[in-house]
Amino acid sequence: MRIGVDVDGVLTNLQRYQLKYGKKYFKNCKNLNENEIDIEGIFCCTHKEREKFWTRYIWKYCLSEPARENASATLNKLKEEGHEIYIITSRAHTTEKGITGWLFRKMLIYWLKKERIPYDKIIFCSEKNSDIDKKKYCIENNIDVMIDDKVENLLALKDIVKVICFEDNNNQYFNDVSVPKVKNFNQFYTKIQSICGKETFIKESIEEINNKSEEGKIKYFAKLKEYYKKLPYDKEKYENQEKNYLKLCKIALPVFNKVFKPVVFNRELLPKEDGILYVANHNNYYDQFPIISAIGGKITIHFLTATKMLALKRGKLYVKTGSISIDRENKNDRETASDEVKKILLNNGNVFIFPEGRTNRGEDFLLQFHPGAVAIAKETGCKIVPMAVNDNYDKKDGPLCVRFGEPFTVSPLDDVLVKTEYLKNVIRELKTENIEYCKKVKKMRK
Repeated sequence: MRIGVDVDGVLTNLQRYQLKYGKKYFKNCKNLNENEIDIEGIFCCTHKEREKFWTRYIWKYCLSEPARENASATLNKLKEEGHEIYIITSRAHTTEKGITGWLFRKMLIYWLKKERIPYDKIIFCSEKNSDIDKKKYCIENNIDVMIDDKVENLLALKDIVKVICFEDNNNQYFNDVSVPKVKNFNQFYTKIQSICGKETFIKESIEEINNKSEEGKIKYFAKLKEYYKKLPYDKEKYENQEKNYLKLCKIALPVFNKVFKPVVFNRELLPKEDGILYVANHNNYYDQFPIISAIGGKITIHFLTATKMLALKRGKLYVKTGSISIDRENKNDRETASDEVKKILLNNGNVFIFPEGRTNRGEDFLLQFHPGAVAIAKETGCKIVPMAVNDNYDKKDGPLCVRFGEPFTVSPLDDVLVKTEYLKNVIRELKTENIEYCKKVKKMRK
């Protein structure tokens, strides 16, 4: 099958990029409209202001903006399965003659190679008449399926090829029963399998699952587990990130341990196998360092990290060492990150999640736990290792402590909210034990 793939808005998250840098550029914008597709509509600016914006930010976008999660893994797997990949793009300036057109075409080809995006052919379409050009080239190249995010293109193509809409803010109100929507490349892969007539797993709602018998629930979660195992998985990317993680641990952990001297309790409870979900309370932005120290520098961990943390100076380090970013305010992003965590666990990787979701700035002993970690354990069958860490980095109130709890699993019959409360109570006890230990040490020092 010949699969046409758009670039801007599909392979890249153009909407996120425009919002991120548009807010920096149009600082005084009071009429922000996130449902528009272009800078002019989003920030209610003139065409001249739009051109000035892109003059400043186009190079960073063309050369450095990462591909969407799983884009490379999905397209490579589709290639392995015998499909042909056609990149059909209306990237700005790529159809121009002269040095400008040549440069923008070269930049895109470089970016596709850098992001490991495979393709059999690349077709450049006019930015102004993208719907007309894409229709023409889809016919000429016998494209079977085309994925795009622009409504005008989808409407122009839907009567000549099967089209799939990559969902984003700019097309959220586009509802055409003949045009299926996908939120990420996992869903895109499943949709292609369905178009090819292959049996695909359909996720059910919580209500539907709860209405099943015990046997039905067990069978459903067994099938769900197999579904995640079969999804495209970027093994090469994660292996490279894990190598970086181990290198960093080898250099940094001896220094960290010498300076902070963390005290670790119950390390013998650590499972021997991989594919483990570690969870702990969250006091400080630096909690991951004593946690890594306690688990040990020879076990690689993928931390679930808030997207905003990637903007910090150490953000690039998080990406290079395998962190999974999540924007908790974005439903699509939450789902994509959750799927990625499940795939890592089912491919014998280890993941760390702070179920409080953010640092606890003393509002309560523990913040409310999000049920995501327990839900992931239920769907993958992995073990959860509870941990408690304090933030005595200055050692005034005692040593820096990390304490492990007894690992446990979540069965298909367990209630996620009940098990989440159980997890919170376990970590509450571990945290209390750390506090009591520190009090004893502090008393002894006096």
